[in-house]
Amino acid sequence: MSDSAAFQEIDDAVRKDEMKEWWGRYGTWVVAAAVVVVVAASGLVGWRQYDQAQRGAASAAYSAALALAATDPAAARAELEKQSTSAAEPYRSLAAMVAAQLRATPEEQVAALIAVAPSLPARELSDLAMVIAGFKSVGTPKAQETVALLDPLGAVDRPFQLSVRELQAMAAMGKGDAKRAKELWTEILKDRAAPQGVAQRASAMLSVHGAAEAK
Repeated sequence: MSDSAAFQEIDDAVRKDEMKEWWGRYGTWVVAAAVVVVVAASGLVGWRQYDQAQRGAASAAYSAALALAATDPAAARAELEKQSTSAAEPYRSLAAMVAAQLRATPEEQVAALIAVAPSLPARELSDLAMVIAGFKSVGTPKAQETVALLDPLGAVDRPFQLSVRELQAMAAMGKGDAKRAKELWTEILKDRAAPQGVAQRASAMLSVHGAAEAK
């Protein structure tokens, strides 16, 4: 055996002894860490499957309640109110909003939507509940009061700012302030992001009330 081969054999033996010593000292921890990783990965997969199943069941129950609303609003409302406390999101929030709209009178619907809005986890849904309340309030004694609550939602960074302006224009006309109403409708028409339906209504109202052509 050559010297180099002998030295290599000795080096390999030393490495094996070092490995045995290292494994004896840390091997248990390595195995434990590997088990933790496997268990965590399995738990994550299991949770995703469970979450998907929960969402699927919540979606089906929500759709069934919506269908029931056409024939039995009272039963649909009871079912949706139950879902609003236990269903997976976003169906919990959607169920709460629809249940509020199934109240007997517009006044009750408005009050229920305003009460529900702060409890909704997403700001977009909270804003939507308030905007729906605003439209529901049109023609009721508390229309002006309800629309006044929407002022913060008319900011440029809020998702339903144009709907708020539309409601504010209606409220202005209700107070006899045609000038302010026309200003608001004109603002809507100037906004290139305005949905077609909102822009068409604003244009129609300007025509009806004799506004100058919007620039």
